Amino acid sequence: MNIEELNKRKAPVVVIDDSLEKYKDLPLFQEKVDKANEMLRTVGLPKTNKKKSRRA
Repeated sequence: MNIEELNKRKAPVVVIDDSLEKYKDLPLFQEKVDKANEMLRTVGLPKTNKKKSRRA
């Protein structure tokens, strides 16, 4: 495959490294996840201001 063929493709060409599969079910950064969940439980999500659309 040359550069011209790669540039004409619609889908990106991605090579997935199979050695990363060992991290699939491993809890990474568990302390940060626990802290974020605790903050969401106590504080909650921020309020969003939705603008009402005016209909003519």
